[in-house]
Amino acid sequence: MSEALLTPYSFIKVALPVPMRTLFDYKVPKAIALRHELKPGMRVKVPFGKSSRLGVIVALSETSDWDPEQVKPLTSMHDQSPVITEELMALCEWAARYYHHPIGDVIFHALPVLLRKGESAEFRTENWWLTTPEGQSLPLEQLSRAPRQQDFLKAVQQHPNGLSQHAASVLDLAPAAGKSLEEKGLLRREPRSFNKGGEKHAHQTQVPPTLNPEQMRATEHLLDYRHQFNVALLDGVTGSGKTEVFLRVMERLIEEGKQILVMVPEIGLTPQTLKRFEIRFNTDIVLMHSSMSDRERLDAWLLAASGHAKIIIGTRSAAFIPAPNLGMIVIDEEHDTSYKQHEGFRYHARDLAVKRAQALNIPVLLASATPSYESLTNALQKRFAWLKLRQRAGNAHIPEMERVDLRGKTLIHGFSEHALASMKLCLERKEQVLVFLNRRGYAPTLMCHQCGWIAACDHCDVNLTVHKRANKLHCHHCDTQKALIHTCPECESEELFTVGEGTEQIETQLSTLFKEVPILRIDRDSTQRKSAMAKLTQKIHEHDQAILIGTQMLAKGHHFPNVTLVIIMDADAGLFSSDFRGMERTAQLITQVAGRAGRAKKPGHVLLQTYHPDHAAIECLCNLGYEHFAIDGLAERKSLSLPPFYHQVIIRAESGNEQEAMQLLSAMRNDIEPYFAKDVYLVGPYAAIIVRKAGQHRALISIKAAQRAPLHQATQMMTEWLEQSTKQHRIRFAIDVDPLETY
Repeated sequence: MSEALLTPYSFIKVALPVPMRTLFDYKVPKAIALRHELKPGMRVKVPFGKSSRLGVIVALSETSDWDPEQVKPLTSMHDQSPVITEELMALCEWAARYYHHPIGDVIFHALPVLLRKGESAEFRTENWWLTTPEGQSLPLEQLSRAPRQQDFLKAVQQHPNGLSQHAASVLDLAPAAGKSLEEKGLLRREPRSFNKGGEKHAHQTQVPPTLNPEQMRATEHLLDYRHQFNVALLDGVTGSGKTEVFLRVMERLIEEGKQILVMVPEIGLTPQTLKRFEIRFNTDIVLMHSSMSDRERLDAWLLAASGHAKIIIGTRSAAFIPAPNLGMIVIDEEHDTSYKQHEGFRYHARDLAVKRAQALNIPVLLASATPSYESLTNALQKRFAWLKLRQRAGNAHIPEMERVDLRGKTLIHGFSEHALASMKLCLERKEQVLVFLNRRGYAPTLMCHQCGWIAACDHCDVNLTVHKRANKLHCHHCDTQKALIHTCPECESEELFTVGEGTEQIETQLSTLFKEVPILRIDRDSTQRKSAMAKLTQKIHEHDQAILIGTQMLAKGHHFPNVTLVIIMDADAGLFSSDFRGMERTAQLITQVAGRAGRAKKPGHVLLQTYHPDHAAIECLCNLGYEHFAIDGLAERKSLSLPPFYHQVIIRAESGNEQEAMQLLSAMRNDIEPYFAKDVYLVGPYAAIIVRKAGQHRALISIKAAQRAPLHQATQMMTEWLEQSTKQHRIRFAIDVDPLETY
């Protein structure tokens, strides 16, 4: 056989995790070509600059655009088979083009952290505990003086096929106790490959709830289209049983051997989603979210990639998880902005999921009580099937919404007298109250009474938030933290006071007003530790009578059947925002939070504390509901040529120098704008809302067009100009396609 047939290609094109929008050519040494069958998606070690890097093969080629003598050879192979499938490689390439982001960064984003670091794409070996004959027959009473060893041995005795290290950890068994039992000859360890899913769960014994006519129609539609690409918007009021609808469809697809990807916006929703699915399905389920360790994430990735895991529940990054038998993608709470990555690779997981499903010819289900304006527009234009659920499941009713006029009223710790009286009545009935305030910390501002000094961040144009319990001042933009001070640095006065309320302060104040009532705070600070959210939600279900205080984390999909009163402390937040999306987000938050009330048999009541009870938006939302509000909002957006009727890209430049970023964008506009199509419009450059963030001064330029093609052509031209112009300057730039922030 000729050497030419043995080595049909001489070069590979490699993606590297570097901020350059290009692939890199490398020679394939004959020795490697003869021993290995190279394929796109494999990892390779290649020389880069003065060091070597791990890269991913994107393409094989017989030629190179570079002088072959200058092209370096690859150093070594890292895989025997691709870690990025052909399907996911195509998705990454599309995402890199659409979001104008370096291809290497996109591909490495699609891999678990350990694979980016060079770890083998294989299941790990895990120790399992088994009893020895002596350990199996030993009466547990003999270990009564060593209760931890007693608990450990009891658990292993109950698992004759062995207890995994992971299961022992979940059961909170002490590793030291296991080691002691091993030394006594009562237990032994056996290494096993971690190559199968978690424990399977028995089907629920209770009969699934009976579907109402709306749920039946939605389910029948989804089942009819389950074998083809179809996007359905399941638009159901809070508590209308949206989850039950897609559970029915999932059951049928799992029977047909398919995998399902279920995406949720927040880590906090994964435990309750997992529990719901565990009760329902006797199959392997894996989780994928940022609170997991790197090893746990790789294990979940491998289980999905092997086809073992039939249900994959994940947050934003799960859009890239491999699944060879993927049959449907569900995006729960599809309106949530958490699906959009706001730093680095600024993709939207919902839109990526739709693109992925289209390529695989499978259905996508978008579920929400408050659909995004983008999804509503697609539904109105018949691009998406619009499945409406307008009645609550079972005997539950939509809660009554009441506006509480705060004008001229004296507030007690931020609450009106009516709100406090309603809380007292609710608690006397052994029911729960949910208090919503979208500001964490104790207070948003610390001020000096004598000279007016305000504690501001040294690196950002914002005030530091007071966290009394942690005794610190914290910038929620750049993460700067300082010890809480008690003397003014300007005039040395000790008369410092806080301005405004945060969830921590509300918790402190309510604990003095309702001393006998459990008060549970749910925000980013109280749920930082692993499993903290699951423990808090468990406490909520344990108490009949309780006050729940939280930020928007509480607004998303949680089911607390004994919450009958919801108090929205600041319903006006967002009404007068400079962001054109401010009204949409305010309406979504109010509707979602209100939806936590009266989800079971007891009626719900919602109090909106507002200084603008007659505001048209508040009136519309309370009297006519979210759909009517959103359709009015879309008409206004259309008249103003705003998204989703016009498509938008924002380019941000940032520099340590106050003028440099603005000058760079001005020069770019002057050089490039004459070459744009006529229907591409530019605004800027202009200063960001928060001009200085993390020590960088930020300037923006906004581009919009009615059609995507000319918009992307203009963005590509600007990107190339910026790449050339910033090589010699310490100016960074970022491209945000379909932005959700105004920066």
